[in-house]
Amino acid sequence: MTEAEREFLKTQIDEVVLLETVQGDRMLAQILVVFDEGETPDLFCLEVLATSSGYVQQGTAGHSILLADIASVQPAPPIVGEPS
Repeated sequence: MTEAEREFLKTQIDEVVLLETVQGDRMLAQILVVFDEGETPDLFCLEVLATSSGYVQQGTAGHSILLADIASVQPAPPIVGEPS
């Protein structure tokens, strides 16, 4: 991820973003915490699913992802059915 994407990620606490990992996996995630210091900077998030009425949490467990494992971060795409 670029430095601009890393800075963007830090501003997205409680917001939904589209994450792509270095393994090629993509997920919509609600960002809860970003730890951008120490030997293993990471984030904690909830995976969500876009529905016509908004975002719905998938499962009950959160995810911890190393920042080094994130290839890119983008704003979440608009939800189908909502005005853009």
